[in-house]
Amino acid sequence: MIRNSKNILKRIKKMNHLLPVNALFICMISLATIYSATATRTTLFFRREIQWLGIASLAYIFFSLLDYKKYGKYYKAIYVFNLLLLIAVAVFGVSRKGAVRWIALGPFTIQPSEFAKLFIVLTFSEFLVSKYRERFDGFRSLLYSGLFILPVFLLILRQPDLGTALVLIVIYLVLIFIHGIDWKMILLLIGSVIATMPLVYFFLLKDYQRERILTFINPEMNVSDSGWNVIQSMIAIGSGGVYGKGFMNNTQSKLRFLPESHTDFIGSVFLEERGLLGGMILLGLYLILIFQILQIADTTEDPYGKLICYGISAIFFFHVTVNIGMIMGVMPVTGLPLLFMSYGGSSLLFSFMMLGIVQSVKVYRGE
Repeated sequence: MIRNSKNILKRIKKMNHLLPVNALFICMISLATIYSATATRTTLFFRREIQWLGIASLAYIFFSLLDYKKYGKYYKAIYVFNLLLLIAVAVFGVSRKGAVRWIALGPFTIQPSEFAKLFIVLTFSEFLVSKYRERFDGFRSLLYSGLFILPVFLLILRQPDLGTALVLIVIYLVLIFIHGIDWKMILLLIGSVIATMPLVYFFLLKDYQRERILTFINPEMNVSDSGWNVIQSMIAIGSGGVYGKGFMNNTQSKLRFLPESHTDFIGSVFLEERGLLGGMILLGLYLILIFQILQIADTTEDPYGKLICYGISAIFFFHVTVNIGMIMGVMPVTGLPLLFMSYGGSSLLFSFMMLGIVQSVKVYRGE
């Protein structure tokens, strides 16, 4: 037992301690903003988020001390588990606002598609390392690796969850690029995406998803429906000015002009209260977080650990970019949460699990 305690202390000393501190700073901002956005109606969301923060913190410690190489060893089992979870959503899932993305576990619900992104990073990274040790090139490699992602992609798209499906595409592109891909294949990929856009728009997207794209192009075309959130979000951000209106002074949320103010549009509430200056500080915290993950990736010689870190940094970057772009009206509404900020147990647990695994790469990379 004494020896195990010494090993744990040794591993804790090897950790990047700025990483969890940075995440907790964002979480404190999140808790204050969730309380401010919902306290006039209920404190339930605030209390539940505190509970989830406790659970997520324990998960972070657990995954930090668990050797990340085990995921590579059992990547096939993780991949199957990922598929079974998503199939369970289709069979036993809870429906909310026309989407079936959640599974009820007593008083809580979890969203398996959130964890699917991390499972894909862990499994696809090992797939690339084991199948393409030297280099990833050729159309055959592109097709074969795409088939690895496809079942998870289709199950998530079926829910429907376009935002998460797009994250999977980003993970795929980032990982094959980092692992090493022929430039001809990159051009082929770009051309294929552009060529298939009309087919995706007319035949794969739901009516409300097409409406969101049209709303992004012109929010005023449907002010009473899909354009409402975007317009109210921009009003909230604009009214915050440079320094913001102050804590609990989020007019758009309190007067119910801004729906989903504690989830997808929590950034709008924060910017209304804290203004441009607060927004720059929050964005700076996210950039430091992503930079720390990339620094761990760049100082890791193990190809598997490197790919994991790059995949996780891609998830954080894409979520932050799309969510902030969405609330500012420069990107379509996709439903992607602002990680560590948006209310949601699955999202918070998933975010801390990712940080824990990154920490594990730093701790165990030389062993």
